[in-house]
Amino acid sequence: MIRLTVVVRTVLLAAAFTTLALQFPFEGVRAPAAMPFLSEMRPGEAQVRSVAAAWPDRVTEIALRDGDWMLRIDDTWFAWAEGRMLPEAEREHWREYAALAFYDYPRALPPLPVLDAEASARLRARVAAEQRHPPRRSEKFLGTLLEAPNRISTESRLVRTEIAGYSVTVHERLREPLSRVSRELEFLRKVDPQVSAYMRQLVDMNGYNYRYVEGTRSRSLHSYGTAIDLIPKRADGFSYWQWAMNKVPDWWTIPYGQRWMPPRAIVRAFERQGFVWGGKWFFFDTMHFEYRPEIILLRASAGLREKEEY
Repeated sequence: MIRLTVVVRTVLLAAAFTTLALQFPFEGVRAPAAMPFLSEMRPGEAQVRSVAAAWPDRVTEIALRDGDWMLRIDDTWFAWAEGRMLPEAEREHWREYAALAFYDYPRALPPLPVLDAEASARLRARVAAEQRHPPRRSEKFLGTLLEAPNRISTESRLVRTEIAGYSVTVHERLREPLSRVSRELEFLRKVDPQVSAYMRQLVDMNGYNYRYVEGTRSRSLHSYGTAIDLIPKRADGFSYWQWAMNKVPDWWTIPYGQRWMPPRAIVRAFERQGFVWGGKWFFFDTMHFEYRPEIILLRASAGLREKEEY
């Protein structure tokens, strides 16, 4: 009976990852090697495996070391450390840093949250507290992964590329995925009237900008050259939660129909190449796309299947 259970479990796991490989969404990155079922994983294992699969030429090894899942980039081991991705020697100091965001990225637009008065008050208090004492993320992991620990080294890795007629400065790692996005957008502009109309009302696309995330002490992904903003001539609706908060204090209640939203086909074009869209975040930013192939892989590895709405 035990032997039969093991055989069945092995067959099911192999079938699941065969299906995943056939459906994998973007070129240039392979689906992660077969994982244990997620319910059996230790904290951080799925995230570490997804980073290793998304950046195979940078992550040379992964291992469970001293109770923490870790990955090695160049000569440095980085520990999961409660989601902080810190150098092994610094993992005991994880409370000093904000986490590097890993999350179940939804395929569909998530339902708008419904918060009672108490939860709303706690959220407003949290936002106010973070404005007074901005959170700080350790920059060592992304700086090492992208070979961009400071401004000079970052700018040595920047390239100019074109996205459907817009010239954008980005990290060299984004050249190929954005080239594929550009080809798809050019095609969509010819066949999809909604995409064509949307593209006509863009004034620019912004990439590299060495700055911090607004209201924090952490480098924006724009400062690594791994984020893109699609800038409209005039936003027909709310595009960013902090700007919206000035007019609607409970910004999370703003219906999607009142937010400035790119067409679904454009969002899909970016997602297929490893980008996540800020329009699906609770703290929304509908102009914003960032290159997080490990997030897309993490979702695929979990086997999530939602109705496609956006």
